[in-house]
Amino acid sequence: MRAKFLQKNTQSADSSFFVNYAEVSHSYDKYHYHKEYELAFHIENRGTRYIGDSIRRFNSGDLVLLGPDIPHYWHSDNEYYEDPEKTAKLIVIHFLADFPGQHFFDTPEMKPAKELLEKAKSGIQFFGQFAHEIGAEMLKMNEQTGWKRMISLISILNKMGESKDYNLLVSSGFYKSYYKNHNEEKLTKIYNFIIENHAGEISLEKIAGFANMNPSAFCRYFKDASGKTFSDVLNEVRIGAACRNLINTDMDIAQIGFESGYENTTYFNRQFKQIKKLTPLQYRLKYKQ
Repeated sequence: MRAKFLQKNTQSADSSFFVNYAEVSHSYDKYHYHKEYELAFHIENRGTRYIGDSIRRFNSGDLVLLGPDIPHYWHSDNEYYEDPEKTAKLIVIHFLADFPGQHFFDTPEMKPAKELLEKAKSGIQFFGQFAHEIGAEMLKMNEQTGWKRMISLISILNKMGESKDYNLLVSSGFYKSYYKNHNEEKLTKIYNFIIENHAGEISLEKIAGFANMNPSAFCRYFKDASGKTFSDVLNEVRIGAACRNLINTDMDIAQIGFESGYENTTYFNRQFKQIKKLTPLQYRLKYKQ
């Protein structure tokens, strides 16, 4: 799939990179890519995060570093679209690889940052207390100017390069399917349809009809464009919704499975453990602790 290309102007006479704190009704919800690195910290936001072929729930405190040209978007939950008083709060930094100078990261002192930027080609999620500490430093940068802001970003990149609290997001085989000539809007619309309708029945015939394709052609297109089968993506979205209810409510597990789109509790438990490596009860207890 060809996502939408966004032209960003990150450099000016006063700054070699771009820092932006935003309070918006919801995240930018178009599947897109750009040539800059992106470091995003979501202060208050939750929903489903699409990065390459990685589809996962995200919550406040989500910290992700993306390398150039990785297609992505964060889709806020429906409550952000429906409640005019609810806002998503985030801070984002965009920078080019050579923002401090062409060979700056080749110096021995910058080895952690250089290795980080290389890993960022797969997308990196940082977690735990470390993510919140980096988020706080990013917020301070929003008030800084000149050399102080520059030093802060270089410090953040080296700290992240030394951290062990991270996951890589994009599979190595994703780009083989990504850089093919697909309609740039179609996959975004299919993803959004799945998110909005995951609690009900979404048959192959229904989703193929939505995409104006026959089922066999849709299966080939979707696997080729996303790197995953339709059933894989549907299960990931449903399990993500179940995770939200396991953490934020005291609903019965069987009821959570039903409201996430699973009529069979045994099948729900099996799919949950396959994706999260924990049973729903273990997942709930882990996060309550």
